[in-house]
Amino acid sequence: MPNLKNNRKLALLFILLSIAWIIMLFAESSQPPAKIMGEISGLDKVAHFVAFGVLALLLCAASFSLNGKPGIPLLSAPFLITALSGIIEEGYQMTVPGRAGSLEDLMADVSGAMLAVLVVNRLAGRWFGQNA
Repeated sequence: MPNLKNNRKLALLFILLSIAWIIMLFAESSQPPAKIMGEISGLDKVAHFVAFGVLALLLCAASFSLNGKPGIPLLSAPFLITALSGIIEEGYQMTVPGRAGSLEDLMADVSGAMLAVLVVNRLAGRWFGQNA
């Protein structure tokens, strides 16, 4: 079993990566959408799903590094922070000319976060062992 409990340096690294990822998401939201997003049906939703799934993975890694528990509840800080970031990002997009926030995009954001937490829990059960 890996020794992740109370690894504050590793947690700080994942927190900084999460912040950088959020900044990148908002910077991307400040620009007009990439041309390819309009050319391929559904690609925008996939991009939202993946982007917010990555954010949830980074936050889950920070959580594991701080507490070392072999599981993260679905309604935990990583999921809630990711969902809140999605809500704020969609609201922000409504203020950017040429962009629009949408409920479908928000659902893709939340779904990506939810799947990431579920996958992390599944992998953590194997990584830490069933009785950890």
